[in-house]
Amino acid sequence: MKISLKWLQDYVDVAEFFQKPEELAEALTRAGLEVEEITNRAKDFNHVVIGHILEKDKHPNADKLSLCRVSTGEGVVHQIVCGAQNHKAGDRVIVALPGAVLPGNFAIKKSAVRGVDSAGMLCSLKELGLAKESDGIAILPPDAPVGKSYAEYGGYDDITFELKVTPNRADCLSHYGLAREVACLFGKELKAPNAEPKTNSESTKSEIALEVKAFDLCPRYTGRFIKGVKVGPSPEWLKKRIESVGLNSINNIVDVTNYVMMELGQPLHAFDAAFIGGKKIIVDRATAGEKFITLDGSEIALTGEELTIRDASHPVCLAGVVGGKNSGVSETTANVFLEAAYFLPMSARKTSRTHGIDTDSAYRFSRGVDPDGALRGLNRATALILEVAGGEAYGDHHDFYPNPVKKAPVSISVQTVSDRLGYEAEEHKFVDFMKRLGCEVEKAGSAYKVLPPTFRFDLEQDMDLVEEYARLNGYEHIPEALPVFASAPSHHDKAFMLNRMTSELMRGEGFQQAFNFAFVGSKGEKAFLGSLETMKAAGLASSEKEIRIMNPLNEEMDVMRSSLSYGLFKNLNTNFHYGNMQGRLFEIGNTFAVKDDGSYGESSRLGLALWGQSSNLWNKALEYPIVFELKAAVEVLLKSLNISSYTWVTPANKAEVPAFMHQGQYAQLLVEGKKVGFIGTLHPVLLDDNKIRVPAALAELDLDQLYKGQPRPYRIQSVSKFPVVERDFAFVMPKTLKVGDVLKDIRKAAAGLLVNVDVFDLYEGEKMEAGKKSVAIRLWLQDENATLQETQINEVTTKVLESLKKNFDLSVR
Repeated sequence: MKISLKWLQDYVDVAEFFQKPEELAEALTRAGLEVEEITNRAKDFNHVVIGHILEKDKHPNADKLSLCRVSTGEGVVHQIVCGAQNHKAGDRVIVALPGAVLPGNFAIKKSAVRGVDSAGMLCSLKELGLAKESDGIAILPPDAPVGKSYAEYGGYDDITFELKVTPNRADCLSHYGLAREVACLFGKELKAPNAEPKTNSESTKSEIALEVKAFDLCPRYTGRFIKGVKVGPSPEWLKKRIESVGLNSINNIVDVTNYVMMELGQPLHAFDAAFIGGKKIIVDRATAGEKFITLDGSEIALTGEELTIRDASHPVCLAGVVGGKNSGVSETTANVFLEAAYFLPMSARKTSRTHGIDTDSAYRFSRGVDPDGALRGLNRATALILEVAGGEAYGDHHDFYPNPVKKAPVSISVQTVSDRLGYEAEEHKFVDFMKRLGCEVEKAGSAYKVLPPTFRFDLEQDMDLVEEYARLNGYEHIPEALPVFASAPSHHDKAFMLNRMTSELMRGEGFQQAFNFAFVGSKGEKAFLGSLETMKAAGLASSEKEIRIMNPLNEEMDVMRSSLSYGLFKNLNTNFHYGNMQGRLFEIGNTFAVKDDGSYGESSRLGLALWGQSSNLWNKALEYPIVFELKAAVEVLLKSLNISSYTWVTPANKAEVPAFMHQGQYAQLLVEGKKVGFIGTLHPVLLDDNKIRVPAALAELDLDQLYKGQPRPYRIQSVSKFPVVERDFAFVMPKTLKVGDVLKDIRKAAAGLLVNVDVFDLYEGEKMEAGKKSVAIRLWLQDENATLQETQINEVTTKVLESLKKNFDLSVR
């Protein structure tokens, strides 16, 4: 939120901070109101002053240029060449002198224009960034003081703060609210703005009736009828005020409502009374399915849960969020009904999020406005409208407030403050802080009864008041002291340590970690994952029934995620289209499912995504599927977890293959007889639809299953002193036969003497029979206790060959 220091000056003396705004920013930040940015607008107008044209002559070398002698005060005269034609001798103008830097990084320097020296520039408002179009240089009133800084003269010498206000401090979302905080921090006097309008004897209630049906969502509603206003441009002071905090000037009536919102934190809405059907305002919930057209012309369908402001026939405003079409004032408006209300934060927040409508009004109502400030805001806005737009304000205003909001008093002693903060709290300071915060303070024996104001929703118990004392007195006064260790620190959480180890391992394999929200869009996830039965088939817990968010941020975050794969695919897609042609990502996170008994289940997963392959003149793109790189990374993880009993299984039933996976390059991981996840290449059609022009692969594993029994002990074995014997065999086998099954059979047949077995060559050339392949396999044999004898070697190899012949009908090539 933007705060203007000149505006703040109206309510509390901050003159000393115009030369040192950083000190005020530091004090506010220490008090919990972080200042993210300081903008000194005057710096944009350095070396820009008011000048007086003494003489105007033609340029000797250019017919369309003029040569002016311009005074900037104290006898200083500049010769300036100008291309505009709308000025004359005697005019007061805006002069940018050498050293000035205008918008667009246009630096003003002494230069020669067509052979004549020019020491500055006569400026238009467009050149100063103050207007979109200009007919020529800006001509100022005759009484404009020569030599004065234009920033000061034009009111552009303001300093603005960009504040980051936490959700619990909605009372600081206004200039007066922040002034109250500054007055408290520096012990200054607080000046309240005038909020007493002049009203006539006519009755608002006789002009516009009011009925509040949804009083549970609208505890207070105030309104006043104003007759005979003249809608038009705002006066300069009002226009500059709202523009200083980033708001656009619309007209004098709308600008007043925005002004009061930024001044007091109370949003308002001005209705054109002529468009209030039946001359009646009804505060009620929407009717499910009815249409509502916003001020900007957007049509939305209401769910029936929204709180609306209605006339006798239809909704004219979404309460606290946005006005409806034709509900606002225009140049033809003559009579205005002005509203100021207190809507429950939950109601405004839900309406805003449901329909994706973010407004300054919704921002404040969602965090909570002061219920006691509604009438104050109405009166203040009424007084300003009468000032800038004329008209008559009717008396007997509406003020529906059947059950006033009341705060409960908090009992606290100064000793409690001292005990909690670790230093001696001063009683007079405590009382002064509480009163400056707007609290009522009453001595009750050795303690105090403190009644917080209605605008401080966060003050509810004694510890809240302790925090206020610490904040206002300065956190730096809290002494530093090491806590007493009465017992040994607790051990790190096992799952945390295992996740950290997995993260380090994946980073070592060249993967970067991704962090995605745990909630996703139901439509997008369903379209990507297809049937979740494929997840169950891979050993990943899931359910077709979604876990929906009750109050989602938007439709892209309306359910808890069932899988990590969808989020990683979106990361992959975004990275590729932003120019990252290859990459590796991993994510460790939780997924969610509904159990058979209706309760919610949560499981920890590891997701991996890989796309693109490195290629250059010396290393052409590899010909094997990219999924093998992903498989290698997973096997490194399994090895680090000391898991050796695992296999990759290709499901016989193609219905078990997820819709986003390539059916011919997909496998499920089986660890110690139990499925724990899947790995595979992304479906070519999916890649093509998303215009991803490189191969890509995904994997998702159940970490809860992989972590069972961790950490597993390693068995230390001494290195054998005796040599290893190698034996190579080549087998001709059907292409459909899995080499993994062959290797598994060899390990079983070779028993204890086999150290390792692996494939070192594959041939499928023209000389090979159709449908066949030649696979070369190497066996490493070793005896830990003695040198292998030839008879032992022959016995083992015979067993292997016999077993392969029996089980697969394989013979040595």
